[in-house]
Amino acid sequence: MSIFQSLGFLRISLLALGVINSFLSPEPGTPISHEWFDVIPTLVAPAAAPIIIMVILFDALMSKIRSSDASGEESKKFKAIMWTELAVVAFMVMAWLPYYMAIGK
Repeated sequence: MSIFQSLGFLRISLLALGVINSFLSPEPGTPISHEWFDVIPTLVAPAAAPIIIMVILFDALMSKIRSSDASGEESKKFKAIMWTELAVVAFMVMAWLPYYMAIGK
């Protein structure tokens, strides 16, 4: 079974949303824009990033719990899911860290 089959549609959608959100991160110091499409990278994406990260982390926690209850192949499946989700969270944190650090200055 491939990792994509193990993840399932909802997890793949969630992880894709996280990756897309990471690519929408604006440069630090970008002014907020109220124009039609510019609202997404300047207002929506920065507000949604912490929420998406927390949802992915919650699902990683649930995968860890499922892997500890399972045995054999199912345990390996949930561990692979957990590590995949943690990798996406690490990618998101690295993408958004400069933006959020600039807010604090």
